[in-house]
Amino acid sequence: MDPVLDMSVVEELLSFSDDGDPELLMDLIQMFLEDGPAKVAAVQEGLAAGDFEKAERAAHSLKGSSGNLGARGLQNVCEELQLATRYHKLDDSKRLAPQLTQRFAEAEVALKKLQASYQS
Repeated sequence: MDPVLDMSVVEELLSFSDDGDPELLMDLIQMFLEDGPAKVAAVQEGLAAGDFEKAERAAHSLKGSSGNLGARGLQNVCEELQLATRYHKLDDSKRLAPQLTQRFAEAEVALKKLQASYQS
């Protein structure tokens, strides 16, 4: 199985500071952990209500934030969901929704571990 996080993305984020200070990385992780659950919920709510636009916006937003942190599996599911909702493919969207929840949970665990490794 592929690792949840593409560590080359994490290393690139760390390279933005001259001294390897993880502040930017920690800020991005914290925003992801705070905002991500609401975005996943918005996708689910949008699909349940037949509001494809709401689901697409949330999937698009989550795709960006997951990509910024190297959570490629989550980013890919978000991209698929974004396209499925854009074209109002309800069956495809409903098939992808559980994958979104699973991939988000995996990313959340991996990012919390990464965050903890810099706070110790």
